[in-house]
Amino acid sequence: MILPGARLAIDYGDKRIGIAKSDDSRLIASPLITLDNGESTDLAVIAIKELVGVSNVKIVYIGLPLHLSGKESDSSDKARSFASLLKSHLPQEIQVRLLDERLTTSSALGELKIAGLKSNKENIDQLAAVKILEFALEVERVSGGAAGHEI
Repeated sequence: MILPGARLAIDYGDKRIGIAKSDDSRLIASPLITLDNGESTDLAVIAIKELVGVSNVKIVYIGLPLHLSGKESDSSDKARSFASLLKSHLPQEIQVRLLDERLTTSSALGELKIAGLKSNKENIDQLAAVKILEFALEVERVSGGAAGHEI
């Protein structure tokens, strides 16, 4: 069964964290914000916790960077650690789920180029989060359940 409420998607990176959010009906994924992750991951976690609290978010999807072969990398370990940290700061009823994010950044770059828009790092991170969220929402629509793997 699909939980009601909005969804948040996170494109986690060492320097920046791109965030996208769906509407409550889970039809539209929109870029929301890019958080600085260079100095303190704790500040990013606090900001995400606030976003979840004011946005009726029920599921947070975090992109899991994998090699094209499907194998995990150092970046995968960092995303898993971040997901666990975030989960420990959110209310228990909020699901945190990891979702394969292969090719989301290159897809975001391609869309910016086609649209003739500038590809600054903040836009790319937010659009990569949108790609993660669009995939998750499609999986929810098709399968009737949440995408990815719960933390």
